[in-house]
Amino acid sequence: MIPLILSLDYEIFGNGAGDVIRDVIEPTQRMLRICDRHGAKMTIMFEVGEYWAFEQFDAQLRQDLGYSPGEEMKRQVIDAVRQGHDLQLHLHPQWIGARYQAGVWELKDDFWRLADLPGGLGDTDQCDSITGALHRGKQTLEEMIRPHHTDYRCLCFRAGAFFAQPSGHIIAAMKKVGLEVDSSVVKGYRYGVPCAVDYSQVHILKGAWWTTATDLTTEGNPGENVLEVPVSAKMEPYWKDFKWPKLRAALKRRALEKKSSADYGKTSGMRSVPNCRTAFGRLFRIRANTSDFCKLSCNDLLKRTTNHLLHDEAPIVLIGHSKDFFNDRHFDRFLAKMRRRNDVQFQSFSEYIETVRVHDKLLA
Repeated sequence: MIPLILSLDYEIFGNGAGDVIRDVIEPTQRMLRICDRHGAKMTIMFEVGEYWAFEQFDAQLRQDLGYSPGEEMKRQVIDAVRQGHDLQLHLHPQWIGARYQAGVWELKDDFWRLADLPGGLGDTDQCDSITGALHRGKQTLEEMIRPHHTDYRCLCFRAGAFFAQPSGHIIAAMKKVGLEVDSSVVKGYRYGVPCAVDYSQVHILKGAWWTTATDLTTEGNPGENVLEVPVSAKMEPYWKDFKWPKLRAALKRRALEKKSSADYGKTSGMRSVPNCRTAFGRLFRIRANTSDFCKLSCNDLLKRTTNHLLHDEAPIVLIGHSKDFFNDRHFDRFLAKMRRRNDVQFQSFSEYIETVRVHDKLLA
């Protein structure tokens, strides 16, 4: 059976806007209830950068918001792991060294890419280096979960905004700290703001591959370096985004981001939803459309899943963001249909890694 991995990027907005209760905790709780109803496993990709900032400024946040964002996030993911879900590492480096003053987050706009951290490759004791950030992230999650799940290991990483290029130092740092799997690549994906990432030249036909020592998008020898398990996507024209489930998510996200920015977030040049002029200018451009369970209809998700099953035996990695989840009915229907299939199995990233290790003996 083909593994179906539901991966949730668990975070507020990348520019510091958003409310943790409204945009993270509440929608994630709805998702988890739907997953539990159908026996599906969610892998929560926990954004540690903002969590570190929430912990650092906890007293001020409690005073301003009336609750502790870090405590709420920690409580929810511990409960999720107890229920059989998974927790893995996600990081937006612009949160490293962030400041919170007078209700405003000031992020490090020079650090959108992990490779741009000033410490370079660095070592485990350098928090502003690639190795140090990944080590601290893995350690944070393991210290959070192991008191409640003694066998838990953080083994998988996803770069914020898929910005995992250049990837040589990232691969070296992952190997050093014990991160075995990456899920930052989206075949065909290109983006240029606030910095460049380009996966448009990934020609590997496999749905998952072992990387070389220098590039996540180049296939290496089995068992060496890290295993790349990319986010599923489909190349199609931009106008296909103009369907109600995705339009609704985009409109709601824009409204939430605008309101949050006005209230207490500091905006940067990065916008998660393009303006109308930009959107219409892209209408006929072909680009990678991620398999997003928060934005696609049940029928679209079913079509993509069926096509994958016909052409690939690698995992199907769907992605979502808690702040985008207004798709309860479609998500519920999709999981119900997947549960009835005998060629698909819900798996977390941890379960998939264990399957590779035990059955294929590639990670031994």
